[in-house]
Amino acid sequence: MSALGWSILGSSGVACLALAIAWRRWVTSEAALAEYTSRPVALRDAELVYMERLFRTSGPVGVVAKIDRAYRLPSGLLVLVELKTRWSNQPCRSDVIQLSAQRMAVMGQTGQSVASYGYVLVKAPTRPSVPIAHRVKLMTDEQVVALIRKREDILAGRILPRWPISLNTCNTCAFREECE
Repeated sequence: MSALGWSILGSSGVACLALAIAWRRWVTSEAALAEYTSRPVALRDAELVYMERLFRTSGPVGVVAKIDRAYRLPSGLLVLVELKTRWSNQPCRSDVIQLSAQRMAVMGQTGQSVASYGYVLVKAPTRPSVPIAHRVKLMTDEQVVALIRKREDILAGRILPRWPISLNTCNTCAFREECE
């Protein structure tokens, strides 16, 4: 290939690389802006430190949890955020249980302090809108352990399960077909 051919090829490659870098920066900045605007107002000055990350702890019971987001406040305290897409714009008890188990796993694996509250961000399934943030009080480690032990007892047949307080819980339960 001639020097002119190499020069054109090299220039094209540099131009393509520059375009790819510019596109990547634009996409990244758009994603960062979307993440920032979806945050609860109380977390606007916080740093996003974990996103879609798996944590695990082994004691006093084994817990494995994948967090959606964790933010570090200027004080150093971590705050967990769970993202939900559903029609009902309210947090559920299962969200609190999930965030509480996540808290236990993050503290157990990292030793970092995690807030005793978290946020459930709820977004409707069809509308392109900003999620609504709901602050929830998390369960203590002792309450999470008790819930895990109760589940183990139910599965082992040592105790009988009870019907939920609300029958609406049954409508979305994964075990609905098995109930009588």
